[in-house]
Amino acid sequence: MNVETNRLIIRDLIADDAQAIYDIKYDRQVQLYIPDYIKNNATIDDIKEKISYCIANKNTGNFEQEIFYPVILKSTKEIIGTVTVSKLAFLYEIQIGWQIRSEYTNNGYASEAGRAVSDELLEKFGIDYLAVVMNIDNPASFKTAIKSGFKFFEKRIGYDYHYGDIDAADFEALSEYMIKKQNGIESPYFYFRKFNPKSKITSQFYGDVKYEGRFA
Repeated sequence: MNVETNRLIIRDLIADDAQAIYDIKYDRQVQLYIPDYIKNNATIDDIKEKISYCIANKNTGNFEQEIFYPVILKSTKEIIGTVTVSKLAFLYEIQIGWQIRSEYTNNGYASEAGRAVSDELLEKFGIDYLAVVMNIDNPASFKTAIKSGFKFFEKRIGYDYHYGDIDAADFEALSEYMIKKQNGIESPYFYFRKFNPKSKITSQFYGDVKYEGRFA
């Protein structure tokens, strides 16, 4: 990827980006909202390993593991954040996110990068839509999603998946397993979508189709 906006360049990672990505990982703003960015307690070697993965998978459309794109401020050539892209586990949807260093927030950089990257991904890989999720107490990310061209789809509760720990064909075992895990389900969150203009999915949002008489 190599995308330019009025103020930014968003490109593929290179090996020399390791320290900049490390600094973003431990930025106070990123740590507050995304403590597991890359992974908890990531070292510089973890960062380098992640960069190697991103380099090996660039331009492939393989987002099974998160791919990072550095966001560079044109005026200073400094990496001020990242846009991340990954496939949501078990939902088979591609999600993007954004992380901007504290001193550069409130300047519209996240939405500028988010719009450019999402447009590029939709066009380049022919994806029907991209998703964005955020905590319901994160108004800044909410506004960024809107400005990036995403539309609110629904409020969701945390999902609890079966990861193969028990026999899912055994009703009693499965019920007991899920009941024990209920207290660990994540908090509700907002879910957004941005559709490819060429998508053949016609009913993209609630309200696109009228349901006269359905609830009568």
